[in-house]
Order: sequence, then C-alpha cells, then structure tokens
Amino acid sequence: MPVITLPDGSQRHFDHAVSPMDVALDIGPGLAKATIAGRVNGELVDASDLIENDAQLSIITAKDEEGLEIIRHSCAHLLGHAIKQLWPNTKMAIGPVIDNGFYYDVDLDHTLTQEDIDALEKRMHELAETNYDVIKKKVSWHEARETFVKRGESYKVSILDENIAHDDKPGLYHHQEYIDMCRGPHVPNMRFCHHFKLMKIAGAYWRGDSNNKMLQRIYGTAWQIKKP
Repeated sequence: MPVITLPDGSQRHFDHAVSPMDVALDIGPGLAKATIAGRVNGELVDASDLIENDAQLSIITAKDEEGLEIIRHSCAHLLGHAIKQLWPNTKMAIGPVIDNGFYYDVDLDHTLTQEDIDALEKRMHELAETNYDVIKKKVSWHEARETFVKRGESYKVSILDENIAHDDKPGLYHHQEYIDMCRGPHVPNMRFCHHFKLMKIAGAYWRGDSNNKMLQRIYGTAWQIKKP
C-alpha cells in the first residue's frame, strides 16, 4: 500500500490507494479546501487521480505557478460550458492555456460581437458562482468518440481519430451537462475560477491550415484572486 513522501520529507502511510485530495484531507481540511491538483513523482495529476504505489507528492494550490495555469485551463472549459448554453449548435475545437491566459477556437454560425462576448462572460460568471464540482472520467477511446459523435462535436472526433491512440483512455471532464476532453489536470471545483476576463476575438484556421475552415478564437485570462 502506498507510502506518500511529502516535500518536507515527512511520510504518510495508507492501506489503500489515495488521491492527492485524500492526502491533503489527511493533512488538514484547510489544505484540502485549497487543493487544485497534485504533482506525483514530478507529473501533474488531477486532485482525484489515484496513487496506488509509493510516491513523492506535492500538493498544488492557487499560490503555485502550476495552480494558476490549471485555473486558466479550467476557465477555457468554463467558456465552452457557457457558449454551449448560449449557442447550443456551437462546435468546440481546442482550448489550450497560453502565456498569460487561454483561448478557445469555436465553430459558430454567426460572427461574434462585443455584445456576444459580454453575454458570454456574464454566463461564465453565473456558472462559476454555482461552485459546481468538475468530474473527471477516464474512458475508452471508443466511448469518448461515441460521446462526441452523439453531441455533434466533429472537431473532438477528428482529434480522437487523428491524435489519440485507440488503446488510450482519454479524460472526459464533466461540467454539469457540458463535457470536454483533455489531458488535464483541471480544478476540482469551479470556486477556483471566479476571476477571469474575456479579452478579444480573432480568426484561426482549424489546425493552422489555410485549407481548413476559419474558426473564431476567443481569448481570455484569469487570476487566482480578483484584480483591482
């Protein structure tokens, strides 16, 4: 059963597989509340991912640089959640973290205006303020593909077909009724994603190829605490 070694050299012994969140809770409820993710033997993992063998663990919180990056990445998912509520026929492409923020490329049947961006940001705040849990599920490649085929998410299906091995187990992140696919990690709860701003809109070809469709790229940024 796993022996977990913490950064200060102390060890905690468990008689069953544990997640970073379990370890944080064993240390104290305050740390558990602040936990965003974990670093296990140098690899970033979700707070819910199980550790089955002896490992070195660092708990990641919003104070860490990695914590801020995870918050920004989860805000990209929050954008996806909001835009699908406002315009359900939107097709989601990719939504990575970049320097100082994030973006999401979307295929939408109308050109976004500043009024649309304001409405989108408002809906993002409304969703984040419900402090819902983000649920991660590792599924088979076939289940992931079936999920996105049913949802009409052709870009996600393309990513699965062209970039993910059939024996891989993609991570599906459930934001209430919205589902996104990602390597993660992501925040365990949207209470970490209250402070963000959508910045601008630009055009971007799917996969950076001018032979492909031009998508709309929505840029945003996020912080751990509210900016003055």
